[in-house]
Amino acid sequence: MAKRLKIGLIYSYDKDWIAGAYYILNLIHALNLQSDENKPELLILSHSKEEFDTVKQTGYPYLKFKQLYDKNFWASYNLLERGINKISKIITGKNILYREHTKKRLNAKLEILFPASDHIYFSTVKNRIFWIPDFQEHFLPHFFSQQEILTRKKYQKQLADNSYPIVFSSNNALNHFKSIYPDSQSKTFVLQFAVRHPHFQNIPVDHLLSKYLIDRPYFFCPNQFWAHKNHMKVLKAIKILKEQGHKNILVVLSGKESDHRNPGFFKQLKTFVSENGIENNVNFLGFIDRSDQLQLMNNAIAVIQPSLFEGWSTVIEDAKSMGQYVIASNLEVHIEQLSDNCTFFDPNNENELAGYLEKFIREHPAKKKMAYHNSVTEFGEQFIKIVNAMT
Repeated sequence: MAKRLKIGLIYSYDKDWIAGAYYILNLIHALNLQSDENKPELLILSHSKEEFDTVKQTGYPYLKFKQLYDKNFWASYNLLERGINKISKIITGKNILYREHTKKRLNAKLEILFPASDHIYFSTVKNRIFWIPDFQEHFLPHFFSQQEILTRKKYQKQLADNSYPIVFSSNNALNHFKSIYPDSQSKTFVLQFAVRHPHFQNIPVDHLLSKYLIDRPYFFCPNQFWAHKNHMKVLKAIKILKEQGHKNILVVLSGKESDHRNPGFFKQLKTFVSENGIENNVNFLGFIDRSDQLQLMNNAIAVIQPSLFEGWSTVIEDAKSMGQYVIASNLEVHIEQLSDNCTFFDPNNENELAGYLEKFIREHPAKKKMAYHNSVTEFGEQFIKIVNAMT
């Protein structure tokens, strides 16, 4: 039997970007569908044993754990510290200030680290594959602080200029990279992720409807409350429909109700709801149990994905996996991602969205069964191909 590949996966559970955690868990599930001889050994690099316990629930047979030191692991030097070290390097050729975590290096024999970090701790790994989820800051800069834009672009340019291998979640994202960094010699790969879910089908629907105070058929919009997710257009569409006499229209929304880039965003949504008298038509659930979320999605008339920008939508993959219908914004990446059970609309046109909601209130959309299991298997196969191309 050939030697089993050893791959390091950086895993962090962060409610502010829960899709990042789901991405790694879904990758592990996909690898678990490969034949035993093709399953790599996975070293999970995370901050806590509790995070590793979550990973172990995947049932993957070849898992190991290494803890990253503490919550300050990723902390960078502040401006004064960088200035002192810059002067010190000129005079002595080395830094005079060291934070404890910068003295340490990963001691593990790995063929690959993914999604890689440029943190000095990981410099002992020869083959690091980086991941750029999307290039939103280039297209929607008004949703970012100037500092965050500079930080993101600096990181991307570093990867591009140093020819680091990079994974993108869509051909759309890869095309953006090529247009923004046309001279880069980086090896690039497209890895379209797929999802595998915890068992949710046995959760009684009546219990969920009672738990979340849902009293009639509903549309479901399970996006975190970030400004680029475009919830306001959904609320405006609801307002239009209510004014047209559809007083029972109901949209249920789940997700963490905060946006660190736009702290007042969720309050704006709540204010719009109250000022326009659509409280009975909107149900904000907050951040809810994953299995509950999936069963609510499964039971909805359709899923609404109104986003202004995506690298590859987890919400859409969730819907595809259960054969649910999606009313999605007509982004190129959404069109790349969806071919069945879908309707597209202009994300800047609430009237168009209202028209589709009204249509599906009258007659619920027909839903085509899909062999989604194949997508999960292909996700794992493609990842192994990328790893083999780098080793």
